[in-house]
Amino acid sequence: MPQIETKSKMSKRVESYFQATANIMKKIFTPTVLFILILGLGIFARVWEFPSLPLGLKQDEATIGIEAYDLLHFGKDRNGVSFPVNFISWGDGMDALYGYVLIPFVAFGLTPLTVRLPALLSGILTLPLIYFIGLQSSGKTFGLLSMLLLAVSPWHILMSRWGLNETILPFVFSLGFVCLFLSSRLNGWFIAASVIFGLSLYSYGATYVAVPIFLACAIPILILTNRVSKRNLVIGLIAFAALLVPILLFVLVNAFGWNDMHIGPFTVPRMLSGSRLLNTSATSYTNPIITMIDNIRAMAKLLLVYQSDNHVWNAVEPFGYMYSFSIILAIIGSILLFPSRSSNYLPERLLILAWLLSALCIGIFQYPNFNRIYLLFIPVTLSAAFFLTWMGERSKTVLAAVILVYLTSFYIFTNVYHGLPYRQLTVHAFHPGFIPALQDARQSGDQEICVTDTIFAPYIYVLFEEKMSPDAYLEQAVFKDPENRAGDLISLGRYTFGRDNCLNNPEALYVLKSHEPPPDNGIDYQIKEYDDFRVYQP
Repeated sequence: MPQIETKSKMSKRVESYFQATANIMKKIFTPTVLFILILGLGIFARVWEFPSLPLGLKQDEATIGIEAYDLLHFGKDRNGVSFPVNFISWGDGMDALYGYVLIPFVAFGLTPLTVRLPALLSGILTLPLIYFIGLQSSGKTFGLLSMLLLAVSPWHILMSRWGLNETILPFVFSLGFVCLFLSSRLNGWFIAASVIFGLSLYSYGATYVAVPIFLACAIPILILTNRVSKRNLVIGLIAFAALLVPILLFVLVNAFGWNDMHIGPFTVPRMLSGSRLLNTSATSYTNPIITMIDNIRAMAKLLLVYQSDNHVWNAVEPFGYMYSFSIILAIIGSILLFPSRSSNYLPERLLILAWLLSALCIGIFQYPNFNRIYLLFIPVTLSAAFFLTWMGERSKTVLAAVILVYLTSFYIFTNVYHGLPYRQLTVHAFHPGFIPALQDARQSGDQEICVTDTIFAPYIYVLFEEKMSPDAYLEQAVFKDPENRAGDLISLGRYTFGRDNCLNNPEALYVLKSHEPPPDNGIDYQIKEYDDFRVYQP
C-alpha cells in the first residue's frame, strides 16, 4: 500500500512539473513573441545570401529590369512603346506590374540587387498578411500556424529570391483579400480591394480568369453577410471595370490583330509574335474540352504526385512546393474549412474557399507549372494550417510533433538550398559570371566584342550593362530575321553574337562559355575566368 501511494505521489509530481513547465512556456511564448519569432524565421530564410543565391541573373529578370529602367529614363519600354499595359518583351508579352513597381528601385541603379528587391519585400510582407487572414478566419492559432507554414515553404522562399514578373502576384492578391476581410457597410475597404484586384490583372495573365471568378464568388458572400453597402459595391465595381478595360482591349487587340491603342500616355500594344496567354490558353486549341481535361490531369499530378515542375528556380528536390506530406493536410483542411451556418467565421472561410476554387481554375485553362499557379499556393497553405489548428484543439502533443517535423524539414531544406550541389544546378539557368565577364569586356575601349550565343538571348545582358536608350537599341540591333523584331540578334553596336559571326577579326575580344575556344587564328589571348564564362583579350 505505501508503495502504491509513493507511485501516485510521483505521478502527481511529474504531472505538476509538466503543468508548471507548460505554464512558464505560455508566459514566455505569448502570441506576440511567437509572431516575432516566426516573422524573423521567414525573413532569415529569404535574406540569407540574398541576392547572391541564386547566383547570377535569369533572362526574365534582366529584361524586366531593362523595361523598368527605360520607362524611368525614356518613358517607353525597350521596344519603343510608351508606358505599355503589357510589355512586348520577347515578342509574345510580359506582364507589366512588376516592371512598374521596379521603377523606384532602379532609380538607385540597374543591378541584380535592385531587380530582385520587389520580390524579396513582397515575399516578406506576405507573411503578416497571411497571419491576418488566419487570425480573422479562426483566431490567433490559425494565424500563427498559417504564417509558420508560409515562412518555411520552399516554394515561397524560392519565389521571394528572384525577380520573375509574376512573383508579386501572391502579395498583391493577399493584400486585396485582406481588404475584403476589413470590408463593412460603414467603410470603403471593398473599394480598396477592388482597385487592388484590378491591379493584380497586370501581375500575371492567368489572373484574367481567376480574378473575375473569385469576385463572382466573393461578392454574393459579402452581400449575404451584410459586409458591403450598395454604394461601395457600385463604386468598387466601377473602379475594377476601369482597370479591367485596358486588359480587355489588350486581349482584343492581340486576338484580332488590331493596331496599337493609346489611352493617354499608356499604350495597349500588339505583340510581335502573338500573345503568350492567348497562345497557351485551352481555348486556342482545336478541342478545348479535351485540353482542359488534360490540364486537370496534369495539375493533379503536379500537386499530388510530383510536387515539382522540374524547374530549378521553382523547386528544390525532394522538398516540393510545401514538403511532400503537406498536401494531405491541405486536402483535409480544405474540407474542414467549410463552415456551418452558425460559424462565427462564415464569410471569411467561404472567401478562402472561393480563392482556392478560382486559383484551381487557372490550371484548367492553362497547362500548369508552378509559375502559372502561384496564386494557388496561399490557399493551399491556409488549408494545411487549418487542419493543424483543428488537430491542435484535440491534441497539443500531436500538433507540437507536426510542427517539429516542419521545422526539421525546413532545416534540411535550407542546408540543401544553400549547398554547393544546388548552386551547381542553377548555373545553367542564371548564368553566374556572364554579367561580370561583360563588365570586364566593355572596358576594352572600342574593340569588337564577340559574345557567345550558346545561351538564350545574350543581347539582354548586353542591354542590362550598356543601358542603351530604346531608340539606340532599335537603331543598332541587327536581327537574324529583319522581319522579326522579336527574334535573335546578330549584332548590337560593337557586340556580335555567335563566335562564327565574328569573321575571325584578329582584334576582337571574346566572351565565351568555358567549353568554347576562341578561333584558331594564331593569336595569343589573355584569359580571365568568371564562373562558367571566359574573357579572351588579344
